[in-house]
Amino acid sequence: MRAAAGLLALVVLPGGCGGLSGDAKAVHDACTANGGEAAYCDCMVKTLQAQLTPEAFARVAKGDDGGDLMGSLDAMDAADKACGGAP
Repeated sequence: MRAAAGLLALVVLPGGCGGLSGDAKAVHDACTANGGEAAYCDCMVKTLQAQLTPEAFARVAKGDDGGDLMGSLDAMDAADKACGGAP
């Protein structure tokens, strides 16, 4: 869960990632700002978008757990594992 736990707290940071916009860019930028490699962060964005509702993904992108911190962390942990993070 190397970058997953930190992802919730770090999300709206400046940076660049081609082809992404809005919430996806915010999540990707936060991931890379915290040491994630581009391919890993691409995977995290795609996986979280697939796992979460658009509303939940938007909350994660803003660093807001929507009152469901454990649910957000569980989704990030699952995405981390799917993307080659810690077993």
